[in-house]
Order: sequence, then structure tokens, then C-alpha cells
Amino acid sequence: MTDAITGVFDGDHEPNPQLNRALAAMECALRPAQLAAACDGSAEIRTNACAGSGKTRTLAYRIAWLLARGATPSSVVAFTFTEKAAEGLKFAVSRALVDCGLDPALAGAMFIGTIHGFCQHVLGDAEARYRQFTVLDENRLILFLISRRNRLGLKALQTERGSRYFEAIKGVSGAWKTMNDELLAVEQVAERDVGLGAVLGSLRDLLKRDQYIDFSLMIREVVDRLRAGDAGTERAVSPILHLLVDEYQDVNPAQEALIRELHRRSKTLFVVGDDDQAIYGWRGADVGNIIDFPERYPGCAQHTLSHNFRSTAPIVETAAAFAEAELGATRIPKHPTAHNPPGPRQLGCLWFDDRESEAAWVADRIAALLGTAYQEGDETRGLTPGDFLVVMRSTRTSEQDESARHGAFTRALSERGIPFTLEAGGGVMDRPQVAALRAAFELLRHGMPNRADARAVFDASILPAYPAADFGRFALVVTQWGRLIHAPIAPGSVRRRIFPQQFVHELLESFSFASTPFDAGVMRDVGMFSRIMQDVETVYVSIDSAIRFQEVLNFLDNIAGTGYDLGTDDLLRRPDAVTVATVHKMKGLEFPAVFIVDVEAQRFPGKKYDYDGWLPDTLIEGALARGAYRSSEEEEARLFYVAMTRAERYLYVSGAALLPGGARRRRPSPFALRITHADVERDTTVVPVGLAAFPPTRRRGEEALPTSYSDTRYYLACPYNFKLRKIDGFSPPIQEMMGYGQTVHAAVCQVHDRFPDVAPTPAEARAIAEDVFHLQHVHPSGNPETRPGGYENARKSAGNIVAAYVEQFTEDFTQRRRVEAPFELNIERGVVSGSIDLLLKEDADGRVVEAGVLDFKAMKGGATPEANDRDLVWTDLALQVQLYAKAAREVLGEAAANGSVHLLKDNQRIAVPVTEEAIDAAVANIEFAVDGILARDFPMRPEPTKCSRCDFQKLCPKRMQAFDRGVQPPNIHVPAEGGGVRTLPVLAFQVGEAAPDVGAA
Repeated sequence: MTDAITGVFDGDHEPNPQLNRALAAMECALRPAQLAAACDGSAEIRTNACAGSGKTRTLAYRIAWLLARGATPSSVVAFTFTEKAAEGLKFAVSRALVDCGLDPALAGAMFIGTIHGFCQHVLGDAEARYRQFTVLDENRLILFLISRRNRLGLKALQTERGSRYFEAIKGVSGAWKTMNDELLAVEQVAERDVGLGAVLGSLRDLLKRDQYIDFSLMIREVVDRLRAGDAGTERAVSPILHLLVDEYQDVNPAQEALIRELHRRSKTLFVVGDDDQAIYGWRGADVGNIIDFPERYPGCAQHTLSHNFRSTAPIVETAAAFAEAELGATRIPKHPTAHNPPGPRQLGCLWFDDRESEAAWVADRIAALLGTAYQEGDETRGLTPGDFLVVMRSTRTSEQDESARHGAFTRALSERGIPFTLEAGGGVMDRPQVAALRAAFELLRHGMPNRADARAVFDASILPAYPAADFGRFALVVTQWGRLIHAPIAPGSVRRRIFPQQFVHELLESFSFASTPFDAGVMRDVGMFSRIMQDVETVYVSIDSAIRFQEVLNFLDNIAGTGYDLGTDDLLRRPDAVTVATVHKMKGLEFPAVFIVDVEAQRFPGKKYDYDGWLPDTLIEGALARGAYRSSEEEEARLFYVAMTRAERYLYVSGAALLPGGARRRRPSPFALRITHADVERDTTVVPVGLAAFPPTRRRGEEALPTSYSDTRYYLACPYNFKLRKIDGFSPPIQEMMGYGQTVHAAVCQVHDRFPDVAPTPAEARAIAEDVFHLQHVHPSGNPETRPGGYENARKSAGNIVAAYVEQFTEDFTQRRRVEAPFELNIERGVVSGSIDLLLKEDADGRVVEAGVLDFKAMKGGATPEANDRDLVWTDLALQVQLYAKAAREVLGEAAANGSVHLLKDNQRIAVPVTEEAIDAAVANIEFAVDGILARDFPMRPEPTKCSRCDFQKLCPKRMQAFDRGVQPPNIHVPAEGGGVRTLPVLAFQVGEAAPDVGAA
């Protein structure tokens, strides 16, 4: 195999025992086609990967092969389509490294993640200011437009176009994203549509001024900076030599431009994907990127992974025949083969007289398969509800007698007592507990409600959803918030700070939420409403007027009902329940049994639609010509192919002649008519051959649990806090001066970026800090010179803090070099991610002679608890520094001789023990947390001081509960008075404990 390594690696023929060991391992782990792709030394490589063909495994060993050849981890960047895919690839890379005789910690020093996540990192590295920018997803962008509608000139554009309010909001949102994805300039839009161009230009300026950035803009910004040769951006991407791109068929023009710019600076480009699974053309993806790759890179290497390890032969053969018949010459030819696992299986194509009969059969077949033997490798387990997928083209409909297409199926499952989770089905706002919260909000739309109105809402909506709710407490909460929201505003007065998340928590307290034993589904529903309020607070400085509050209510009415999903991507939050979902939501997942339902003519494939966005057609005619931003027969066919290839052993395609609310009989879908395999079963009474009862056991996920340090910190503080925050999805109320520590830290980073070799003067440092300073939820004074307010005072304080730092710690600039490095640290069953501040001392030749971990905190500490900031917890701070010291050594290759916490508010630098014993104890605590999270062990651990400061004190019954596990993690090594060391149990820490009086380290 070593003789076949060519291309960019020519000339590198020194003996390499490590490479030989890696190749020997790879030859055992990979099939020949996978091995050939993973070890190809060409500069550009396209790998066509059929469904279930092991592309993640191939990518992982490709990365291991690069490292075995001597590539540095920081030179490797791998793009995945989703965060979930990134987690899977990270774990696969770690295992491949071990298999190849390499240190799995090397995986932590490379970037594996989404393209927008990479761009966010690059922008922050290029310019520290970007580190405090707030990222907007689709819902937050819409809220941003609503909250700044007048300043954007949206009302005039709405009038000009004769559109309704939310049509205009969605039209501008779509135009903004498409403009960035297609790399169009605002000026190009303005030339053809003056009004739209003016609004988009104002949006661009407001986002920058208020320090927000959405996914489309962050990719566009990096592309523009690279094309312009921006020095900071060039520095940020300079280590990259090897670029790998997963799901390449789904990249849009801006993402492709980024890939091309990065490859102009890299040695190799490895792309993998499947044009038959290109299902995102409606949002701009260009399948031509993968199909035409050889035309853009003449002489590139090409590989095909055609062996399906997932599905039975009938499923693979049926899907392949379908793709060939529907896509013809528009696709890359492939000839997939099947692993054909043993055990019962069935391929069915069924037609029912009406929807209720179809839904009843689906539910009955799931019931029949539950608890039957399912062989996976050498192990056998019984199927559980989580092994089943009911998937359809769309879960929403305009049918009059049911709210969604999924209605008959979810009802049938409920009637049989089969748990299900509805993904991408909408309707979260209509679920009882969420509808009750929404009704309470709606009470305050037009002013202070009277007692009769409050009582009517309480009896009709709240009491049925929250049986222990207290009307007296509810009336008091509504009255207090009605007074806040609708209070008259004096001219020139400072804006009030009114945040709806606090309203949610107080309402739930009045509903006796904490003491009511709700199931996991209800907890997730209410947590979703809490996250919606977090999105509101992300873009609104405050909800301190009736108009702003009404805007929030209108968002709930018009956007939130269909804009939020309880996604299945999260390993922890995914229940053991039948998944009912759309095809788009299930991309990348697999299930033992899949039911593709609602397959009728004009339903799947869906009805055709043309581009209806607001950008002038002439600007995007090329995109429209390739089928983007509209429906096409080819994309509908690919969508059906993706649905079929989610199935492992059981695949059923079904439809019905009579649909709810329909007056005429439907015909079978042309897609269903394509299913002509010899093994297809059309008799609804025939059950799979060989079914046998077996105890149900959930499938064991192979993924590790990637997490941030803050996630494990929440668990170690109180596991129930972690559950509310990370499993159920609740968001905390906004704290006073939220974001202050982040903006001070960004200022320190900016000072070091601008003065890498010489210390700035205090005045220079102060000016940088005040320039970088930004607080999202504290409004600047209208007259800052003569009447400075909280914002101005905080800004001045930040300037003083940074000035004092550079004055006292001049050697950080003259004798040491600060480096901020992201990392991912592999531990048992998990990955801990973070970003380390390192101070490196170098000799005259630039060699590092000393490295230390330095954690800046915008806190102060003293000898007594009263002198400390409320969040100063030494077990927390010490554990973080110790983990960072381990990561510095194992991931970044810098042996941290010391570790310190720098408390910026009083300019103390306090040494933290980073001995082997201290680090081992820290790691043991993290492993304890990861094990508890995976075991879903979330007991309440109340303690008076801690609970009084907890973000979720109104949602928690505060009952002491035992862990399911008998073991306790070791104590954490923390600083002690006089420079010594003491140990404390992290699970019993006291918030606000005294800082050790050790002075400057």
C-alpha cells in the first residue's frame, strides 16, 4: 500500500514505522474500496458514498492516515453537515487513532464540526470582537427583524409590495440568507429593487452595530475576508493543510466558495457524499458541486463506496433501482451491494382504502414487531419503540378535520399505548401545558386584565394543564407583570429591564410546576417554550412596552407554532419512542423498521412550486436554472430514496385512497409504483417469517458524549440543574450585567492580539476595552456625557480593569506570549471541549521553555465570602484549570508547569495546583459526571446557599435525592490560605466560598 501513495506526498519515502503500523490496522478495519479512498495521496479526491457504506469510518481512518504520515492535528479540518454528525466523527476518529497506534488525544487539536462553527471560530481568531457576537439562527433572525422593523424601513417595503406583516418579515429574512448564500452584494440587489436593497443594507449595518451575526453572514464574511487577503483571517486559516468535507452534495455556493478558498491554501481536499441523497436544493444546495467535481479539478482521484452495511438486499436493490429509474443521466452511476444481515425482514408496498385503516395497520405492525429478536453482529436484543420510524413527506396539512398529516398515525399509536415523539410536526404551541403559558401571556396583550378575565383563562386553560395551580398566586403574578409591561414611560427616562423568561418562571411557580410529576414529554414541551423566550431575549434589549410585548405575542401566534421542533439529534434527549417525522429531519439516521406513509399521488412526490422569494429572479437565474429554491422532480425522487435507505430490516411503503377531508379518491404515488422487487409484500395480513420474542433492549449508542466544561459543571453543581437545563431545555432568567465577563475577556484578548510583543500603556489598554465593550441587555444612556447610566459605568469599569491588568502584569507581554487554543479532551466515554488561555515563555530562538494555563475571570475574591463575587467557586475554578492543564499537555503538546486563575476585578493571580494527583482528581470528577449523564442519573442535591442562587429555583422542589451509583468522585485540589493546597468535594461546594488569601502567584 505504501507504494501506491502518490501525488502531494511524492518525495516522502523515509522509513515510517508508525505509518506501517497504521496501514496494517487499516487493512484489517476497512474494505478495499474504503482503504483505497482513505490512503489516496492525491491533491483532490472525490468519494461517492452510497447509503450505509461506512463513509464516517472511511473519513476517520483517512484522518488517522494523515496523522500517521506526520500531519499535525492542527493542519486537519473536517466539515460535517450537523453537530450530531460531528460528534459521531469525533468519536470515530478517536477510535481509529487508537486502532492505528496513535494517541486519541490528537483528535482534540483538529477542527471537526460544521462549516458555520468553523467560520465563527475563524472570525473570533481573526478579530477578538467577534467572540462576543450573538449568533442568530432562523427564528432569531426573524425576531431581530421584528424588533427592529422601524429602523430597517420594513413598513415602507411592506406597503410598497402590498404584503402582510409576517409575509414581509419572512420575505426579507429569506432574501438576506439567499443573498449571502449566493454571494450577492447589497448593491446588486439595490440596482434591481431599491426598496429591498435599502432594507438589506440597513440589516447589514444594524447586525454589525448591535454585534449579531447569522449563519449565512458568518460564512460570507470569511469568504470575503479570504478573497481580500485580510491578515487576521489569513493567520487564522494558515495552519490548514488537509481539508475534508462530509455530505458534499449539500453545500451551497457560499460554502463551496469557502472550501475553494481554503483549498487554495491547503495541500489536500477530500470530499465525500452521495448525489442521490441531495435533498436541500430548496434552500440553495447545489448537487452539481459533487457531480461536476472532476471538471473543476481535472485529474482528481475518484472512489466509490458501494457496499451497504446497513440494509437487507431487497431494500438496497429496490432503492438503487428506484434511483436509476427516476434520476437517470442526472446522477453518478453506482452499483450498490448489500451486507444482508441475518434474521427476519420484510419489504412491503401496501395500499389502503382510507387513512384510518392505514394508520391502524402501521400501529398494529409496530406492536407486532415490538419485543421480537433483532440480531446486531454477535448480539441479539428485542426491539423497543425507539427502533421504529414513521416518516412522511410533510407532517402538516390544510385538511379541515385534522391539524396535521400525522394525526391519524399518532392517534393510532396512542390508542395502543405505544409511546411516540413527534419531530418537525409543529403544534408545540397547542400542547396543553404550553397553550396554558401562551394564554397567560395573551391576557396581557391589551393592558391589565380584570379578575373575571384572569379567572376565565385560569379555569379554561391553566387548571386542566396544571391541576395544582393556585389562582391567587397566578392573579398576583399576572398583575405584577401587567403593571410592568403597561406602565407609562416618562419622556427621556432610562429603559426598564423587563425579561419574559422571568415571567415564565414565575408563572410556572404559581402553577405548582415544581411539585407536579410531569412526564418527559411535558417537560420538553415546557422547556421548548422557555427556549423560545430565550430567543426573544437574545434580540430584544427589554420587553418594556406594550408594543414590544405585542410583537412577542404575534411571533408566538405566527412563527413559533411551526418554527420550533423537538429534534431527535440529541442523544440525551431522544426518548425510547416511535419517531414520527419528515424525511428531511431523518437524514443521517437509521432504524431497524421504517414506515413511509402518506405515499399518494401529489403527496409524495409533493406538488411543484416555483421560487417565491423576494430577490429579483434575474439575480439568481443561475441558481433557479440548477433547480435551487424551488421544487423539482429530481429532488423529490432523492427525498424518497433517502426515506427508503433509512431502513435496516423492515421497510413498508403505504398510502390510502381516501384522506381526511378529501372528497375524491387518491391514486397511488408514481414512486410507490416503482417498487417492483420480487420480494415485495402487498398482502397486509402477512407477517415477517421467523419472528421470535426477545426481551426489549434499547440500542446502545456508539457515540461518546461530547460536552463542554460548563455542561459537566452544571451536573457537578446539581444533576437536576443539568436535567432542567440540558435535557428538558429550560433557559435561565437574565442576570444583572449578563455578558460583562465575556466582554472584559474579549477586551483582554484584543489587547494581546494588538500588542503581541510589547506591553501597551494603560491608556491604550483602556481605549481598546472601551471600544470592544458591549452589553446586550443594558441600554446606553440617552445622554452619556452628562447623565451616564449603568452601561456607561460598566464600560468605564471594564476599561479600568484592563488598564490595571496591563500595568501590573507587564511581563505577560514582554516575557511571555499569550495563546488561546480550542481543544477537545478525550476522557472515558466522553469528550470535554473548551478553549485554553496559555502563557508561553520563549527563549531567544523562539523555543517554548515554560507554559502555563491562565484562566481570566471578571471576578474578585477576598479573605471572606462577603468580599467575593457570587459566582466565585474554587472547586469550579480549580477543576477547570486542571482540565485545561491536562489538555495543554495531551492535546496541544505544551506541558503546563503551572496553572492560575486571574481575578480581573481586583487584579489577583492565584496559583491552582496542577500536579498529577490534582489533574487525576479533576478527570475523575468529569468522568463521574459523564457516567451520570449517560445513565440519566439526575438527583436533586439541594443546599441552602446554592439553591438561593440557582437559575431554576422556582422550578425545582428541592428534595434531597441519592445518586443511583454508590461511588463518589475524589475531592478537588484547590488553593488554600498562604499558598497551600486543600481538597474539597465538588458536589457539596458552597457558592460564594472564601477565596484563599494567597496574593499574586
